[in-house]
Parts: sequence; structure tokens; C-alpha cells
Amino acid sequence: MPELLDLYRTAAARGDLRSDTAQEKVLARLAVLSDALAASTPRGLLGRFRKPAEKLKGLYIFGEVGRGKTMLMDLFFAHAAIASKRRVHFHAFMQDVHARLHALRRNQAQDAIAPVAKAIAAESRLLCLDEMQVTDIADAMILGRLFEGLLAAGTVIVTTSNLAPADLYKDGLNRQLFLPFIRLIEERL
Repeated sequence: MPELLDLYRTAAARGDLRSDTAQEKVLARLAVLSDALAASTPRGLLGRFRKPAEKLKGLYIFGEVGRGKTMLMDLFFAHAAIASKRRVHFHAFMQDVHARLHALRRNQAQDAIAPVAKAIAAESRLLCLDEMQVTDIADAMILGRLFEGLLAAGTVIVTTSNLAPADLYKDGLNRQLFLPFIRLIEERL
């Protein structure tokens, strides 16, 4: 399979995109992550009994509108040689999370965030979220525990945003409760 950077450079040489040094730096990090994902994915019957691989660090890609963040993530997603992967717009992802939480809360009185995180992690070893933006207090309060559960289960998260992590949910209600999520992004993505 062609290397991620080679695919990018070939597309630039064809004139499909304009080569950009900042994009190449991000792609280099995504290429390392892609290789690590492929190497850590169990293969065959004996692979299922192998000791779990070290948890991989994801990536939070942010920058101005039109810088190619989504294109880079999509190239990475298409190139990632694992079957258990999901690429979704952040807003649609949160709608799915809310629907799952609602369904679980109807059937049980206990906390539903942990089982939702576990279910999503079981479905996707790689989770690519496009255009993370947090403006809703409900999302802000859910995200920290949701991402903690996903990361603890070994899900690798790659996300794009127009905002630096420190600017997410800026001036939001009870923002101090959201700050641990920002630290989580800065440390684990």
C-alpha cells in the first residue's frame, strides 16, 4: 500500500491539491499513527490471544477554515489499514451519543455514559471526528467522561476543529467543569 505522504505528494504533483508544509507535517504524524494502528491490530486467531498493545495517542488537528484539515483526516482514514474504524461529523456523532444515552436511561437508572463509551469503543478502534465544536452545555458535560471511556478502551481518536483545544466551549456555562476535557485532549490527542 502506498505511503500516506506519497499519496499526498502524488495528488499535489497531479495538481489535485497545492502542497503545503504544514499539511505535510500533520500527514507525517498521521502516517506514524496509521503504521502504529496497523501494527497493533491483532491478526488471525492467535492474534486474539496476544497481550493488548500499548494505548496509542490520537491527534487533534486544528487551524483556520480552508486549511485542509478534513482532507488530511479523510486521506488518513482511507489509508488506515484496520477494519474497525468510523469517520463522522462531530455534530452527527453527538446526536448518536445522545440517542444512545436516552435509550439506556429509559431502561436503567444508573449512569449511561460508561456503557455508551464501551459500545462505541467496541464498534470502532479508530474514531475520526470532523469539525469538533462544543457550544452545548449538555455536550460539554458528557464529552470528558465519554472520551475518557473511549481512550481507556483503546479507541484512537483523530479529530479536526477550527479551534485550539483551549478555545473549545469558550465562555460557556460552567466552563470550569469542561476544563478537564481540554486537558485530556491536550495530553492524549
